[in-house]
Amino acid sequence: MAFERTRLLLLLASLWALSSCASELRRFPLREPLWKDDDQATFEAMPEEYYSPFGWDAADQTIFRPISRFLAVDPAGEAENVNAFDEVPDSSWFQNRIGRFGMTPEEVWRGACDGPPLSPDMIWTIKDAKPDGANPGFVIKAADGRRYLLKFDGTRQGERASTADVFGSRIYHAAGYHAPCNQVVFFDRSILVMADDAESENAQGETVPMTWDDVERVLSKSVVLEDGRYRASASLYLPGRPLGPFTYQGLRDDDPNDAIPHEDRRELRGGYVLASWLNHFDTREQNTLDIWVDAGEGRGYVRHYYLDFGDCLGSMWNYEGISRRLGHAYYLDIPYAVEDAFTLGLVRRPWDAPRLGPMGMKLGYFGVERFVPEDYRTGYPNPAFGRASELDKAWMARIIAEFSEAHVAAGLRAARNTDEALRKEVLRILMGRRAKLLSRWFSKRSPLSHPEVVGGAEGELLCVRDLAIASGVARWSGRRYAARGHFGEDLAPRWLPRLQRPDGERICARLPPASAGAGADYRIVDFLIAPDSGAAPGPLRVHLYGLAQGNRVVGLERPERALPPGG
Repeated sequence: MAFERTRLLLLLASLWALSSCASELRRFPLREPLWKDDDQATFEAMPEEYYSPFGWDAADQTIFRPISRFLAVDPAGEAENVNAFDEVPDSSWFQNRIGRFGMTPEEVWRGACDGPPLSPDMIWTIKDAKPDGANPGFVIKAADGRRYLLKFDGTRQGERASTADVFGSRIYHAAGYHAPCNQVVFFDRSILVMADDAESENAQGETVPMTWDDVERVLSKSVVLEDGRYRASASLYLPGRPLGPFTYQGLRDDDPNDAIPHEDRRELRGGYVLASWLNHFDTREQNTLDIWVDAGEGRGYVRHYYLDFGDCLGSMWNYEGISRRLGHAYYLDIPYAVEDAFTLGLVRRPWDAPRLGPMGMKLGYFGVERFVPEDYRTGYPNPAFGRASELDKAWMARIIAEFSEAHVAAGLRAARNTDEALRKEVLRILMGRRAKLLSRWFSKRSPLSHPEVVGGAEGELLCVRDLAIASGVARWSGRRYAARGHFGEDLAPRWLPRLQRPDGERICARLPPASAGAGADYRIVDFLIAPDSGAAPGPLRVHLYGLAQGNRVVGLERPERALPPGG
C-alpha cells in the first residue's frame, strides 16, 4: 500500500513538472521531447571495434551469468527508458513506426530500402566469400559502387532462408528497430566477375586467396530456377563504420551516449515477443551490429542494428534433436535437464513427438499448435529477454497488434517466393502465432491504447482504442467496458456516464468540464474491461490536465489490478 502511494506521488510530481507545457498537449502521440531520447549527440573519439566470440558468449549466458545473477540476488525491475505514455522514445536503438504512426502495407514491403534495388543487369564483382556453413555466400560490389552480402538458401529447405532473411528485416524495421535493406535477387552466373584481391574463408576459418572453385561451391548449394538463374538474398552494406556487435547487457564504456544498461532497455527486453512470433531463436549478440555514423568534422555517434534473420520461420539443423527443440528449449537447457533428472525423463516435452507441417522440411517444425508464447526459448539465454516484465512484453504485443494480415502478406511479398504454397503456409502460421501471443500478453495488461481527447457540441470525450478488437483476437459482442474518473484535490472516484463507440474500434467516455480558474485541474480516468470477456484485470489509467481550453492527456499507466490510484 505504501509502495503504491509512493509511486503515485512520484508520478504526480513528474506530471506537474510538465504543467508549463500542458497547453501544447492535445492528443496521443504528444509532446516531442517525450518521444525522443537525445542519445545521438556527436563526439570525437570513435569507439574501438568489439569482437564477440560465439563460444564465450554462449557459455557466459548459459552458465556463468545465471550463476552470478543468482549469487548477487539481482531481481529485474522495470525498464528504464519508458516515457510517461508507457512507450519507448526514438533513439539510436529504436524508431517508432507502425506502433505509433501506423504504416501502409506498401511501407512494410519497402522496409529499410530507400534506393533502387540491386539490378541483375549490371556486373557484380565478387570481393570475398564464405563458401561453407548453413547459408554460404559472398560479398559483391555492384557497378554503382554499392556493396552487398549475398546469401544462398542451401538445398535442404528450398526458399525458406532467403524468405526469412528478407521478411524478418521488414518486420523488425516496421516494429521500430534499425535493420538493413535485405532483398531477394535472381541473377545469371554470367554477371559475376572476381576482384584481383578477392579472399575466401576456408573450413578452418583462415583467410586465403579466393578461386572460382569457392564460387562454384556456393552456387552448388543454392536454389536454381528453371531458366538457370540463381536465387539469393542480398543485404546492402550499412552506411558507416562497423564497430562490431552490441551486447544485451551492460554499457559500452567508449560510447558517452550509452547511459542505460542494455538489459534494462524496453526495446531489447520486448524483443522477446517479436522473436517468439517469427521463431527468431538466434537472437544473440553476434547477430547485431553497432555502426559509427559520421556526422562530419571528425564527430559522430553510434547506431545499433539487428542483422541476420535467416534462422526464422523454421530453420532445420543437421542434428534432428536440436531442430525439434528450437524455440522450446535452449541448446543447453539446465532447468529442463535438472527436471528430467529428478523425474527420470517422464515429463512430456513439446519436442518429444514433433510433426512436420504441410510443407515438410521446407518449414521444419515452425507451426502454431505447439507454440506457447510464455514458454518460448531462444538458442541460449538472452540477458535482456530474461529481465522482460509483463509491461515490456505487452508493449511489444501492442506493436504486433498493428500488423494486419495485409501488412504480413506485404512483408512476405518482398521475399519474391516462387513457391506460392510456402508463402501461403508461412502467412497462415504467422497469423496463428500472432493470435496466440496477443491473447496471452493482453490477458495480463490492458490492450487499450492511444488515448485521445475529442471535442464535441456536448463537451469533450476521452477515447481509446481496443487493440484486441482491432487485431481480431476479441469481438465487440460480450465485451463490456466501464470508465472510472478520479477528480478533485482528493481524486475522489466517480463512474463516468455510459461509454460511447462513435466509430470503429474506439471506446469513449464523456469528461466533465474543468474547474473554473487559471490552474490545471488534475484528473485520472481508468478504462476497464470486464474480466469475464478474457481481458486484462487492470485498467488503462489515463492522466489528464483539465484546463480552461480543454482536457490534455499527459500520461498513462497499465496497472496489474483494478485498484484505485494509490490503492
